[in-house]
Formats: sequence, structure tokens, C-alpha cells
Amino acid sequence: MPSDSITILLTDGEFTGMIRSLRECGDIRIVGFCFSDDSAHRVMLDKYYVAPSWDDGSYIPFLCDVIVKEHVDYVFPVVTKSLSLMASAAAEIQHRTNAVVVTSPYEAVERSNNKAELFRTLSSDDSTAEYITDFDTCSTVGELKEKIRIPCAVKPVIGENKEGFVKAVSDNEWNDAFLSGNADGLICPSLLDLCDDDSVFAEQRIIMPYLPGQEWDADILVIDGRIISATVRKNLGMLDGLSACTETSDDPRILEACTKIVKVLGLEYLSCISFKEDEDGRLKLLEINPRAMGSIYVSSMGGNNLVKRLLSILHGKSSGTDFRLTPAGIKASLFFDMADISGKGDV
Repeated sequence: MPSDSITILLTDGEFTGMIRSLRECGDIRIVGFCFSDDSAHRVMLDKYYVAPSWDDGSYIPFLCDVIVKEHVDYVFPVVTKSLSLMASAAAEIQHRTNAVVVTSPYEAVERSNNKAELFRTLSSDDSTAEYITDFDTCSTVGELKEKIRIPCAVKPVIGENKEGFVKAVSDNEWNDAFLSGNADGLICPSLLDLCDDDSVFAEQRIIMPYLPGQEWDADILVIDGRIISATVRKNLGMLDGLSACTETSDDPRILEACTKIVKVLGLEYLSCISFKEDEDGRLKLLEINPRAMGSIYVSSMGGNNLVKRLLSILHGKSSGTDFRLTPAGIKASLFFDMADISGKGDV
């Protein structure tokens, strides 16, 4: 790592995994944006700011003011919904502040962030079509009723963690789940019949088959279009989008799929690519997060700190691009970074 101190700005979300990885990088000062003065992870930062919402017109000017005030060298966007804005403004931010926004190119972020556009792009390329399952989209309840297949997964085309995710099941399965107290996150045709067909979802939904097999994640570091570090993870159990038990793996199928996807999309720097196996054990893409995920710390636990390596390359202290894979067999539990506490909101 560089011997001279550098300052990192993390934007807009829960990012304790990223902070932990950065703390292993030597003389690093970490500034972060928080949702409120009660955000728990603020105590892990050297300085924090309660920022405007990313979709507020004052956000970019606020961001640039903080970058200049805190002498920020690198900005890491860490919330999915703000990624396109940050990628589109990266050149402007660097021009105004000299800080580098560490992100994939705007076009790659746009294609990756929107699951419907992502699936269309990859299904139309011969090298990646095998990883895309049948899918459809809907904007109204009526469209969902027409296109739903039991069982299937329904979620926003742009979403964070498991926000808005529901599994569509039969009426009988929903009834059994309700009676046993396990109906959270489930819908059924009878429930949809209670809604007005013209009701419009806040965000367009993607409809996918509900895949029954093993779920996989890959945290990757890409430099000049090539994966140079990776952590392949088998999800052993998941409570929610931010809480999971996971085990590292060296399954070559995952790296092969990621390599093809990176090439088609033009991803750079840090991303997390998620897959699930179908009933025949074939890999199918779930989503891509073109940013550092909270799970990035698993790489650090395995001695393959993706963030440290990236900063060394960005800061001109390393030019090595040999491939590194986090060793298999490391088990870890990841927990929520945020909870809703009555009277305090998200903390």
C-alpha cells in the first residue's frame, strides 16, 4: 500500500464491510455519508456527514464541497440506486475536485443496474446467453397477473438488497405458509385479485422463475477488463439482503461465467455478481452490483483484500496484475449494518 496517507469518501449507505477492508490498507482516512446522526456505522468513520438524498439537486454540489474540504482522493459509491448518477458525474467531479470516483463506466453501470436491461444485453450475446433465464417485466398489477408463473420471483428492476422482493406461490401454498406464520415475502393469485389491475408499481418489476438450487456470489476486482482478484462464495443461508452465512469456494464455473459477463458489459474495478442454480444445476444470473458490497470483507478474511489491491493500483504503488483467488473453505457470517429503531428511524 502507499506510504503516504490517502482519504476515501464512502457515499450514502451501510458500508461496514468496506470500512473494515479499508482499515487494513495502512494510513487511510475514511469519510462517509450517513442517513442520520444516529447511523451506527458513523463511529467507524474518521468523519461523517449527513448528506442530502442522492436524487436531490443539491447532492452533487454538497458532495464536491465535502471532497474539497476533506481533501478526498477517491470516492467509492456504495448504494445501488445512486450508482448511475455517480458514474455519469464522475468526470465532472474529478474536474471540480481532482478526486477519482471509483466506478465502472456509465454505460456498464446502466446496463448492470437495471436487471431487465442486464438480462436483455446478456441474453443477446452468444457467450453469456446460457446464464439468462426466461424473464418478463411489468409496471401494473394487471400486467403482473397476466405474466405471473407459479412459482416465480418478482422484484424491482433496480433495487437494493432484498427491497421489494416477493415470491409468487399458489393460493394453497400461501395459505399453509400464513397458518404457520411464514408468509412474509409471499404473494399468491388471490391476493393479487384484491388489487386494482390499473395500480402502478412505484418501480417496474422483473418476473423470473424461482430457482431452487444453490446460490453463489462472486466479489471481483477488474482492471482493464480483466479479473485480477476474486472471492467466490457459496451462500449457506440468508436471512435478508444484508445477513447471510457464506463459505468461500474455488468452483471454476463461477469464474468462467464472471469472465464472460465482465467482457460483454465492460465492467471495471469492484463488482459483485450473483448466481443461482436451476433444477438441473445450471448457473443462472440473479443480478450484478457494480460496486463494493458489504461482503467485500470476506476477501480480506481470506488474505485477498480486493480493496487494498485496488488502491495500490490506483495510487501507483503496484502494477502487478497476476490473478489471485481467495482460498476455498473460509466460512463467515455477515449481519445487518442497519436496523429500524422506533423513534430513531434507520440506525
